[in-house]
Amino acid sequence: MEMTRIRDHMVDHQLARRGIDDRRVISAMRTVPREKFVEPGFEESAYEDAPLPIGEGQTISQPFIVALMIEKAGLNDGDKVLEVGTGSGYASAVISRIAAHVYSIERHERLALRARGRFEPLGYRNIDVRIGDGSMGWAEAAPFNAIIVSASAPQVPSALKKQLALGGRLIIPVGRGDTQRLKRITRTGAAAFAEEDLGGVVFVPLIGDAAWSAEHPMYTAAAPLQGTYASEKSFLQNQQRERMGEGQKSPELPEGVLDHGKFQRRFWALQRISWIVFVLLLLACLFGLLGRGGLFSRHVLIFAAGSIDFPVISRWNAPEDLVVNFAPSAEDRIFTIDADFLQSFYVEGVNPPQSATFARDGRIVYVFPGDPDGPTQVVFRLQTQLVGFRRATVGIGKETRTQSTFIFP
Repeated sequence: MEMTRIRDHMVDHQLARRGIDDRRVISAMRTVPREKFVEPGFEESAYEDAPLPIGEGQTISQPFIVALMIEKAGLNDGDKVLEVGTGSGYASAVISRIAAHVYSIERHERLALRARGRFEPLGYRNIDVRIGDGSMGWAEAAPFNAIIVSASAPQVPSALKKQLALGGRLIIPVGRGDTQRLKRITRTGAAAFAEEDLGGVVFVPLIGDAAWSAEHPMYTAAAPLQGTYASEKSFLQNQQRERMGEGQKSPELPEGVLDHGKFQRRFWALQRISWIVFVLLLLACLFGLLGRGGLFSRHVLIFAAGSIDFPVISRWNAPEDLVVNFAPSAEDRIFTIDADFLQSFYVEGVNPPQSATFARDGRIVYVFPGDPDGPTQVVFRLQTQLVGFRRATVGIGKETRTQSTFIFP
């Protein structure tokens, strides 16, 4: 439940606020558990707005860039999609919730096998994973309605362009370092392609025969691990241009602690604790634990000759009332309590006072004068003496009932 709420917050604050509005992408991002695709120990950081290391010098992209690349690919329900750079398998899983089938290529055997091992337990059965050179595509499964490349190439590999179906879209970062640009290539004819610039990004390099060599400086073990992130302002400006026109200024989105995952988790934890305290206080009030007269703290016992309003929940050393209502009668009215009652409660007073009191068969008998004109109410002023569940037998006339009371410490 906790991760579901954090995932929803990620979608609402990191995606929807930044312009991701494809309902299929939003739904898929809400569904796929990103925490299942990160390295052990990084689960709590899974929904932060940042890339995370997954081994082999690779990263799992920040949620926003995953959503944006999939949205820009314009996927449909029946599409066949090629993903280059399986990595942890997270993007493949998200794509699989939208498209009909996903073919994913990963050059690192360890990453490919681990990703494949995640899909089956999570129920993602429309994904095929292959170990190989992603820059050359997957010719046997072509053509593809969309190809999404999760690593940067020096130029758009011709093999990938050739494997696009007519009208197919290729989303790929091109360039080196911080000068990379995210491109969308659309096949418009047998040998015709349209190219769009979607903004600045930074990805790990695409290694392969039609891309960078394994000696690429970004890829060496000595080099700092590069993240996979979007130049957010550039993306937002491009999206605003599409919707509003080039001449209008892109509004700035609010920044603040609500977009910080760690703070939000602490906030939600505090919120849950507050709700728990509130519920406990509400229950305490209802059961009369914070004072007398709680809604559920008493029980009325019905007899042929009247009724007894009896405390069922009380506190140790707290005052209580036991109220006896006698039906009209010309004869003396009798109220009885047993010795167990006197162990649990101390009788401080009776109003109106009884006309007689005596012991009989281990019980205390209170006698009150009869009144044929109307009912009579007698209030016993009590004080609790013992804690825990206490049982006692009370009665009116010859009729008795056994009643339990729980006395809190």
